Amino acid sequence: MRHSFSHHVETIQVPVTDIWPRRVQENFRPILNIQGLCELLQIATNDDDKASSSESSSAKGKKRSSSPPARRHRSTKRAKTVGGFSVQRGESEAASTDSREAEDFVWPGMTFPNVEYNPLSFIELFESTEVVPVLQHIFEIQYTNKPTIEDDIPASWKIEDEHLLEILAEFQSRITEPRTIDLGDVVLARYCGRLVVTSPSLKTRSSWMLLLPSFAPPIDLAWHGISSQVVEDIMMACFVLETADRAAMQARLEIVILPSNTCDVGQNELPFRLQLTTNISLRTPSIYEPFPRETKKKPLGIEDAQRRVLEFLYPSDATTPESYGGATNIPFFYSILRPAPYLPSPSIEEAMQPSELCPTLLPFQRRSVAWLLDREGKTATPNGNIVPKAPAAEFSFWDKIEEGNTTWYFNRLSGMLSPSPPEDAPVLGGILAEEPGLGKTLETIALILMNPAPPERNPSLTRWDPEARLYVKAIKTSLIVTPPALASQWADELAAHAPSLKVLIYDGWSKVPVPITRTQLEEARSKMLTQKDKKSKKKNSSESKVKSKSKKKSDEDMDVDEDRATNADETEVIDWCTYVNGFDVVITTYTVLRSDFNVALAAPERPRREDVYYANVERPRSPLVMCEWNRVIMDEVQMVGGGKTEDMVSLIPRLSSFAVSGTPARTQVADLIHVLKFLRVDRIISSTRLWNRLITTGFGAAHFAALFQNYALRTLKSNVKEELTIPQQTRYLVGISLGPVEKHIYDQAVEAVLLDIGLDARGVAGSEGWQVDGSVLRSSIRRLRGICTHPQVGQLQRPGDRLYKPGAVKTIEDVLQNMRESNWRTMMDDHKAKVQGLVRLAQLQNRDEQDENRSQHALNTLLLAEKEAMALVEEAQSALDKHMAKVSTNRGDGPRELSDRGKGKERQLSEPLSEDETSEDEESSTSPATEEHGKKRGALQNRLRECRIALHRAKFLQGDMHHGLGPAHSADEDAAYAAADAMRRDLLKGTEEDAMRAMDLLEHDATRKKLTQDAFMIEVPFLDDSGIRALMKKYHPTKAERDERPQPHKVRLHDRAARSQELIEEANEIMDTVLNDQSVLIWEWRAHITSLLTQKLSPGEGEADGEEYQRTLDNQGEAETYLQSYAALLADRRQAILNERTLLAAHDAREQKLRNTKAAMNAIQAILADAVLTFSEDVELQPEHEVLHTQLSAKRKSLLERLNGRAIKSILIDLNASATQIKQTQDAEKLILKDIVTDLRQFIAEQGALMDKLDADLTLLRKAFNQRILYFRQLQEISDSVAEVTRETTIVDALLETSLDKDELDAKLNRTKARQRYLEHLTKNKDDGIQDEDEESCILCRCEFARGFITHCAHVFCEGCMKAWLLRKEGKTCPVCRVPIDPYSIERFTVGQPEQEKPPQRLVNGEPAPKSRRQISYNMIDANLFSEVNLMESFGDFGSKIQTLVRHLIYIKFTDPGAKSIVFSAWADSLHILQRALKDNGIRCLRIDQKSKGESAAKVFKSDPDILVLLLHGERENAGLNVTCASRVFLLESVVHHGFEIQAIARIDRMGQTRPTEVYCYYAEDTVERNILDLAARQGLSLYTIENSAGTINVSSLATDVETKVVDSPRKKAQKGDFIFKMDDMLAILFPHMFEDIEYLLPAEDSVMQSAYTEDQSSFSGRDTGNAVAGPSRLSIRHGTQ
Repeated sequence: MRHSFSHHVETIQVPVTDIWPRRVQENFRPILNIQGLCELLQIATNDDDKASSSESSSAKGKKRSSSPPARRHRSTKRAKTVGGFSVQRGESEAASTDSREAEDFVWPGMTFPNVEYNPLSFIELFESTEVVPVLQHIFEIQYTNKPTIEDDIPASWKIEDEHLLEILAEFQSRITEPRTIDLGDVVLARYCGRLVVTSPSLKTRSSWMLLLPSFAPPIDLAWHGISSQVVEDIMMACFVLETADRAAMQARLEIVILPSNTCDVGQNELPFRLQLTTNISLRTPSIYEPFPRETKKKPLGIEDAQRRVLEFLYPSDATTPESYGGATNIPFFYSILRPAPYLPSPSIEEAMQPSELCPTLLPFQRRSVAWLLDREGKTATPNGNIVPKAPAAEFSFWDKIEEGNTTWYFNRLSGMLSPSPPEDAPVLGGILAEEPGLGKTLETIALILMNPAPPERNPSLTRWDPEARLYVKAIKTSLIVTPPALASQWADELAAHAPSLKVLIYDGWSKVPVPITRTQLEEARSKMLTQKDKKSKKKNSSESKVKSKSKKKSDEDMDVDEDRATNADETEVIDWCTYVNGFDVVITTYTVLRSDFNVALAAPERPRREDVYYANVERPRSPLVMCEWNRVIMDEVQMVGGGKTEDMVSLIPRLSSFAVSGTPARTQVADLIHVLKFLRVDRIISSTRLWNRLITTGFGAAHFAALFQNYALRTLKSNVKEELTIPQQTRYLVGISLGPVEKHIYDQAVEAVLLDIGLDARGVAGSEGWQVDGSVLRSSIRRLRGICTHPQVGQLQRPGDRLYKPGAVKTIEDVLQNMRESNWRTMMDDHKAKVQGLVRLAQLQNRDEQDENRSQHALNTLLLAEKEAMALVEEAQSALDKHMAKVSTNRGDGPRELSDRGKGKERQLSEPLSEDETSEDEESSTSPATEEHGKKRGALQNRLRECRIALHRAKFLQGDMHHGLGPAHSADEDAAYAAADAMRRDLLKGTEEDAMRAMDLLEHDATRKKLTQDAFMIEVPFLDDSGIRALMKKYHPTKAERDERPQPHKVRLHDRAARSQELIEEANEIMDTVLNDQSVLIWEWRAHITSLLTQKLSPGEGEADGEEYQRTLDNQGEAETYLQSYAALLADRRQAILNERTLLAAHDAREQKLRNTKAAMNAIQAILADAVLTFSEDVELQPEHEVLHTQLSAKRKSLLERLNGRAIKSILIDLNASATQIKQTQDAEKLILKDIVTDLRQFIAEQGALMDKLDADLTLLRKAFNQRILYFRQLQEISDSVAEVTRETTIVDALLETSLDKDELDAKLNRTKARQRYLEHLTKNKDDGIQDEDEESCILCRCEFARGFITHCAHVFCEGCMKAWLLRKEGKTCPVCRVPIDPYSIERFTVGQPEQEKPPQRLVNGEPAPKSRRQISYNMIDANLFSEVNLMESFGDFGSKIQTLVRHLIYIKFTDPGAKSIVFSAWADSLHILQRALKDNGIRCLRIDQKSKGESAAKVFKSDPDILVLLLHGERENAGLNVTCASRVFLLESVVHHGFEIQAIARIDRMGQTRPTEVYCYYAEDTVERNILDLAARQGLSLYTIENSAGTINVSSLATDVETKVVDSPRKKAQKGDFIFKMDDMLAILFPHMFEDIEYLLPAEDSVMQSAYTEDQSSFSGRDTGNAVAGPSRLSIRHGTQ
């Protein structure tokens, strides 16, 4: 039990508002209730008098002794004044006298608030439950009456003070030493966040006695992870526990009256003190219960209170490591880990070398193996024997606490108490986190050899596994789980270093070669027995000698495994556990784990009915969870992450677990929870909330260190450099200057990023209240980083796509071409929009009645629109001509004259391909290039037509304006209308010709002319029934014969002939009443449709009456109605003949299928159902058309009703059946029926041929109809284009809005035109390969120059003129074309060799933009080496960076033959592009995900001397691989997460490396990549500064998680990869000057990259082109914020 004491000085003059500012209406004295104190003092003294009297009466005559003050007696008046206190101890004064005297003093009115308390709660608590005293604390409170504010003490307070002093004076006058008076038990209550001492003895007044002073020993709540500020006070924390029935509080109040000479009058001390003794006890068993769940809306604070109290009672002796810098991050994690301790004796060290291991372990590796053995519960004796170690206490957050006679266990992380120690089983395993390259794989193999499973561990041992929820069998095997790229490497390492170990590769549960479930095992045994029986029978049927020979031969030919599996004993068929127990090691991958997860889970338990029998269907489970592995080793454990892989890992039963990785935390410390979950150590943490407490608090840092020091081992190369010899590594930076195309794309992307995030180039917000979207900023920076490598990064699909598809890899020339085409399309769209805007403006001007000259103004605007439209048409026509000439050149047949029409896709959109025409080009040319050219041609033709429509619109409306100007302009009006009409006819020419041709076919087609109505009319009766009638007459029976039973044969012959006669008559009737009537109707409708479809498309000269267009539309509607009915009628005729309808006819007629009728009537009911009339979108459905459709349908349906579900073919089938039933071959009736059947078959065939002709004729009708529809559609489009303008606002507002839109569109069009000229300029230079002579002289000064600038409008200026122009007021536009200039996108170039001068500085509003002068000394690639690299010849153009890397690899190929290199990139697209570039240049390379002849890429790369480059993904494939055969690493971009970088570098900087290694990090100058490097250098994380560029990497100092575990503005989906955590870092990458120290932000000079070579060599950072070298511009002006 802990005892504590605190002294407090309180003034009783504190008003309520000083403590609770909002309680302005309260007037009580919160610090001390003077009236209540006096009352308790009176009660206490009266009790003393009674006790004294009782003692006196029991003395039996002895004289009662009394204290000296009791002998003095004050007067009655004085006694009244002091409130009736009995100061004469022992006097026989009645109690009633005291009462009267007390009533004589009138206390001032004062109302104390009511506080809730239970005066007996602590008594009941102590009596009803078991409590353990843990704390006694004494409050000593000295009170003063010093006012807090002068002259502001209420009068009532002064009266109380005087009365209290008078009472105390009486006591002081009779004492010489402090006197203590017990005031009784008190109860603590809470009021407005403070504790109040209340007394249950106060009967008549408020129970409020005093405000308890705070008792808060110094503590940093945030350091301990305590969120509640209330529990900082120990007493308040105890009170919270008491309210939760977890603690009990008991308090007693005493007053100490001081002699008058002991008070400090100068400090206004009152002559008394109060002593409050509090006793705190913990209540059992409720203190052991889990904490109740808390929410943000309802915080209870019980957990915080308990942790606060217990930490005060039992402080921890854990110390925070010195390396803790305020955050538990990855550097701190690495700093706390330690290497394995030294072994106690050389013999033990010698014993750590397994005899079966081929390599000899280094001393530090043997120490690590000893640590691994210790983590598996084994140790080595002094003589070197491996034995189980003595049980030792495992790491735990539980501390044993002795409190009196009670022992309990305190969890310092959770704050829980337990009466018994935790029963967690010891955790076997740990984290092998040695630095990459120190042989973790070899140490793991040594562990497997050193500590094999004992012989008695076999599948006969089973146990229930609660995680997997099944009985598992013990096996001796170790399971190794690794990334897919490392599986083959593990197999190779095991085969090379431990050949005695048997290894199995596990590829998933579906590929297991043995039975898994019991059912599968029984089926395999049954199959084996069946095979044995067959072999036995075969042998028994042969002779004994032959039998012997065949048996011998069979035994010799039998496979070894098959022989073992099909032994005579059926138990030789083994299950999975027995099978895998025969191996020492099983290797699988994380991918396999994810695929096995669903079958690894136990089947969900569902409720079942008791009275139902359920089949016990055995569900297959993953073989990985069916056995208990000896150990499970997770290689590169940081790859586990969460999700299915983590869940699957937790399900696998095992004895011990080891996590192996040089960087066990993927990107942040929080990732370590996945590792702990695999080790099953997470149980001691128990929840994510406690894990967060462990890694986010200073209190948790000490326990975090203790936890991982117990379970993890880490050896650094710097720790064992005396034992290790790894060749020197040097790291270089390679700066690449982007080419003009790449720089242009990058600048455009930067502008888009600034627009998206709402900042200008200086980082200044463009609007008030700006807030950046972190996810947008993060994705924008990622896009910029990708462009630095190649514009297509992030846009590619998988390789193997066809040429010209979106996923195909493009060269920079292709990218430039796409940019030109895309910008040209944008320019044409803007230009067309400008023309349309001008036309709209003219229409609005013409409707402005306030403008007297509105027609003239509108005409002027239309003339301008015509001029723009003509330029638009010329541009579109020129583009089409160039494309066709290019196509002709590519085909090799030279240019050919273009006509208005063409075949196939050459036809304009206004001239669609007819249905019966096919293009020879389309049939013969199916290559992707031809398809692409065809699509482009069609798009250009469509655009040309749109431009012509815009021109027609402007010209037509000019006629309207001339009309409005009066008769004087009639000639101009006629000319305008005539020109517009000519344009309209030209636009409609193609479709009009197609329609006329289709119409001519209807009138002059020879096939149609051969079709006549007579050919379809059938002569009836078609079938001759005279022979049948003669038979009927011959067999006609008499009445007697008819009545005879059974009927004679004659009667049966007559009836059979009668049935045949009925069928013949039915066929003749159908032909007469249905088919012939249908023929008449068909011919009538066909003639009418033809007449409708051959009418003129447009009226002739002098025939127009204004209604011709409406009549034409009506005719089209009538024609479509007739066409639909006509198609249905043809289907009806086929139905009448064949009893079937074509699918097309059924679809066109929209027949409804009725399924609730008999099959015999189904077809006829469907035909008779009302068909739905539907028109094409170009023909408006009119009511008269619906009426006409109903009438036509009624006509054809009336004919169908006559069929009654029958058809000619139905009758044919019935007649043929009747003939077949007659057995006699020469029977007369049979012969007649055969002839009739033959006639019907010939009839059906002839009618079928005629129907085919009608179907072909229908196609011609449809074609004519469609061509006419297309013609009228385009005519309608042209008509709509000249419709009246619509508006929703006033004419003035509409004019203003249109004018503003026009101005904005003009500016945009100027920009796109300028950019198009610039792109054309780039294309021209790239195609010609020479410098334009005009570029060697400035447009302004006409002087030659060496250094100049080119604008996006393709105008060239010298540097001096450009700088002078930009500083002028009018320098916002180009001096030549007045196109607005974007200073940030101006391209700088030099003529001839680049000069060794600094680039000009950026300007913003005429002033230099902030530029850092910080000098960072990087280790750059040697200038001479880089110059030689750039002189290497290479094929292709895949961007400056990739092409330079290709030349670098070519240079290595020639200067260091056979040397192998590794290339890392953070983007898969970069690797695909690089792979294409290397292939084009004859450098064999391999991606890690590629296999060759079943071997892994890593193994092929090591073994094949011709493969010189291995391509790896910087995130997914940067860990674990041992590629010491390579000596160079190339990083294609600067990285943000340096853990990725370290892992990548460690692939070659490791044990087994025999050559000095080099690392080259490529980056693009003047881009975010350079800013990323500078940011890392400022943070001390760069690997490429002069001081960090050589030798071993200090991983602990370089590893970082950006000092946080929380991603700023994270996405909903979990983010992975090389992305940036912090918002400040992202802004620092885009705007470096915003986060630079002010001392470096001076405008004197630019910051220059300090490299390992001299300044005059810095020009070699870009490619040498020989002529003009384009590069980024540093000259820019930004006029205001955007």
